[in-house]
Amino acid sequence: MTARIHAIVNPNAGGGYASNVWPQVKNLLSKYDLTYSITEKHGDAQAFAEKAIADGNEFIAVVGGDGTLNEVVQPCAGKEIIIIPVSAGTGSDFVRNFSINREGSIQDMIDRNISVNVDLGVVESTPGKRYFANIAEAGFGAEVMKRMNSHKKKRGGSSFTSTILMELYNFKKFSCSIKSEEYEETLDASEIIIANGLYFGGGIKAAPDASMNDGFLTVHIIRGAGRAKLLMNLRKLKNGSYIHDREVISFQTKKLQLDGNALVEIDGEDYGNLPSNFSIKPKALKVLGILEKDLEAS
Repeated sequence: MTARIHAIVNPNAGGGYASNVWPQVKNLLSKYDLTYSITEKHGDAQAFAEKAIADGNEFIAVVGGDGTLNEVVQPCAGKEIIIIPVSAGTGSDFVRNFSINREGSIQDMIDRNISVNVDLGVVESTPGKRYFANIAEAGFGAEVMKRMNSHKKKRGGSSFTSTILMELYNFKKFSCSIKSEEYEETLDASEIIIANGLYFGGGIKAAPDASMNDGFLTVHIIRGAGRAKLLMNLRKLKNGSYIHDREVISFQTKKLQLDGNALVEIDGEDYGNLPSNFSIKPKALKVLGILEKDLEAS
């Protein structure tokens, strides 16, 4: 039988880049039983995903950025439906964890039903419970994303770097209580990364040791420091070498409690403020493709 696929398209993703990508994706998927929806506002992608599941689709293709994907993930967690993430945002960091971008490979993987079960992060706080597919942050990184989102700038590349520099001037460290089975302390922090995936900010390797199917969150805490020291660590973010700095605390955990006066973002979208509880939902999402880390290990 022909695979049933529903595509959810955010035409504004990537500063309009998704609008250019969509005709190519539509043509690529035209051999299947394809339907699609176009988002107009926040929340549409989640509603369309809920309907796609109810209609019995086997796949949901997400043509957008990480924010669009985050909406789609919410009703898909724990379901058999398979996500096809299409790199159409400026950052598109979730899809960087997978090998699905080679020309022609999407059709091959759909036909052969090649997919992987990946973990999802879970955050719970005043805004409510929400899944995140890639990375959550508290502190400096969340402030950067808030500035970017408020100005509707493109994510990734030079715009991400320039926003970091602008936010660096205003940012102040924050006191944070950190509790998990593996680590407990109250300290001054600049940035806390809670990672399921490896990348953020358009390919910056925020969590080089993270794995999306090991049942753990990878946590990196950059202690409170002056602007010069924070900038030095941020420069090391690109290749992930910052985690070896003595000011950085790293551990893996299944549950984490954070309390302090700091903003939180998940998958590049504003979430709210601490306090927040983080946990992992193992193998909760089916994604078309193969994890790059699994390919490297084979």
